Amino acid sequence: MLVAMTLMGVLLGISTQLFRKQSAAVSTQAGRLDAQQNSRFALSMLDRELRVAGVGVVDAQPMIVAAGPLSITFNADLVAEDTSDLGAVYIDPDVDSAAAGVMMPSEKLTLPGTSKQYPDSMYYQNAGVPSLAETISYWLSRDSTSKRTNEYILFRRVNGRPIKVVARGLIYNSQDTIFQYFKGDTTGALSPISPAVLPLVHSAPIHGAPNDTGRSAAIDSIRQVKVQFTSVFHDPRTGQDTYRRLQTTIHIMNAGLIHHSTCGQPPLGVSPTATVTPADGITVFQPYVTVSWSPSVDDGTGEKDVERYAIYRRLSSDPAFDQPIASAPAGLDSNSTSYSFTDTGVLSGQSWIYGVAAQDCTPSSSPIGAASAVTIP
Repeated sequence: MLVAMTLMGVLLGISTQLFRKQSAAVSTQAGRLDAQQNSRFALSMLDRELRVAGVGVVDAQPMIVAAGPLSITFNADLVAEDTSDLGAVYIDPDVDSAAAGVMMPSEKLTLPGTSKQYPDSMYYQNAGVPSLAETISYWLSRDSTSKRTNEYILFRRVNGRPIKVVARGLIYNSQDTIFQYFKGDTTGALSPISPAVLPLVHSAPIHGAPNDTGRSAAIDSIRQVKVQFTSVFHDPRTGQDTYRRLQTTIHIMNAGLIHHSTCGQPPLGVSPTATVTPADGITVFQPYVTVSWSPSVDDGTGEKDVERYAIYRRLSSDPAFDQPIASAPAGLDSNSTSYSFTDTGVLSGQSWIYGVAAQDCTPSSSPIGAASAVTIP
């Protein structure tokens, strides 16, 4: 009996050690998977959203707003509340309405990783219709609740809405590369952008404006972003840390494409109005006619290919318009909702009919929209 009890004790001791080792191995493997899944989730979320940067962005709105070593901010029509937004990537009836449209100047804030206050101005699809593209930011910030000085949190924010946590337990050391950017040249070849020049910021208020050059325009050359995350899992049983590093390369699919016009069908026409301002001998010494019209449907929307408007006039007694007398470039500023042209070459007693046609880059013209006849007093 003593021999049997001794053998039983030895077997129990061996099996207990075996079970403990197996349990520790399972815990370690689970920790590795947890760390790996943490990085994988952060990368997949970034990949899903960053690759659609530029969707629904209007010409005056930059696609990538800021690109830094630990942060990136971009514009995209990512989500809409209902199906009326045909360009949105996703439809979510429960989305916060303030996070499903353009970022308003009243929400202006400092972009992560920069000193840039954004936005500088309001962006419109066309006269009075705001852009539908949101401003989305991702950035790493140190986790103040962790004892590790190199443990960070990945945050996400849409417009000026509350900040959301994407992933915790991300490790960052000064020699690590989180966001690495690649630019394209005229041949289509890609080359890395030096970390020394980061962050790149789109400092010009209006994309494509005359002052959108130099460092402001350099951010438009980004074609690819490589992202790398290292996650840590701390095993409370053994006190050991498990690290997992994952990386992915995200192609900016809309880079260089969103500002190209499509000159397919002739643009849709407009309906102008004409009003006379008579001479009063005090402030107005010569009568004139003001012709006004709202933008064509293809001006900023539709085919987005209207480049100018041709202005015509004919005497009421003439059967048809001849050659245009003037033209006006397309593109309204943020304070205007309609176009206008002033004709001072009129005389008392004349009766004129004015017309306006939209022209695209072919150039093709819309039918001439005619205003009612006006008589010069």
